[in-house]
Amino acid sequence: MWNEREILKNLNILCAEDDETMRLNTSKTLKLFCNKVYQVNNGSEALELFQNEPIHIVILDYVMPIMDGYSVAKKIRETDKDIPIFITSSYTEKEKLLSVIGLNVIGYLEKPIDFKELMKMLEQCVTLIEENGKLTSNLGYKVEYDFLSKNVTVKDKIVELTKHEYQFLEMLLKHKRSVLSTHQIEDMIFFGEVDPNTLRNMIYRLRKKIGKDIIVTIKDIGYSLNIQ
Repeated sequence: MWNEREILKNLNILCAEDDETMRLNTSKTLKLFCNKVYQVNNGSEALELFQNEPIHIVILDYVMPIMDGYSVAKKIRETDKDIPIFITSSYTEKEKLLSVIGLNVIGYLEKPIDFKELMKMLEQCVTLIEENGKLTSNLGYKVEYDFLSKNVTVKDKIVELTKHEYQFLEMLLKHKRSVLSTHQIEDMIFFGEVDPNTLRNMIYRLRKKIGKDIIVTIKDIGYSLNIQ
């Protein structure tokens, strides 16, 4: 059985805060407990990161440049009804926070953020993720992906994935209603263009592990998921 701290070590957090000192301090704390922390200083960058990276928890400052925390949370809820979101704000902004109640946020933290309160909020996020069944994903064809172990279960048999394989699979799951271009995959996994055979060989090996029908090749464009 995984406890909250163990689960957090496998989760990615998006932290959007325009105060640089507070953002760096909060991110430094989060990095002690989480897999990866994406930090941005405005709402537009927060939304872009959410749309393109595997994010499990979202922390939004209420007042930010370009898009405020409410606007970002509202856009996120258009495509993801369940991801845990909580808001940070100064004590003078409590009335504004009433507007986010309808967006199903976990709650809010008053700045400066108290460490114990931050941990309580993160534990609530983990509980919600577990309750919503977001720690595993059923791919159909008797294949299930585990976001914690980074392995798949194929017909009740556990199959280990390499780092690039599970990164690619998580990308497809993040964008399961769209097509990922070859360029996007190379950029996110290999951090730039690679020999075409490198990507093709990786996908070939992954298909051998999970079945050839789950990953669909879109000729001259990229790849998508075919989930039953």
